[in-house]
Amino acid sequence: MTDSPATTRLSKRRTYRRLMYGSVLGGTAVSLLLRYFDYPLVGEAVYWVGLLAFFVIWKGSDVQLMDERDWALERRASLTALQLVVAVAVPGAAALRLLTWLTDYTAPPIVRGAFYGYIGLFIAFGLSYLWHRSRL
Repeated sequence: MTDSPATTRLSKRRTYRRLMYGSVLGGTAVSLLLRYFDYPLVGEAVYWVGLLAFFVIWKGSDVQLMDERDWALERRASLTALQLVVAVAVPGAAALRLLTWLTDYTAPPIVRGAFYGYIGLFIAFGLSYLWHRSRL
């Protein structure tokens, strides 16, 4: 029994995608392990090797690794993630401001940094949206 070209293409696509995501996950996991054992520079190098392997597989393969279904899933996941972040960040930021103004409590710097990170995420999203919108 021989495989059809479509089956072979899907099999290659699955293999390359596993390698692509596996290189990032494996590189990150080994990097964290090396950092834990006090080898931060080697860990950082392993992390970057995993990222570079991801891009080499993504751009170097002769098979289309993503299709319309994948892009639709990414759009839905991005929207859901943004909605979740808004649902947590907007009331959370208001509560922290009110706590600071009404009491002597000051949020720890890590919490403020997380909120600034969320704000940066939304600014990046807005700029990206405007850039893509101007190109259509």
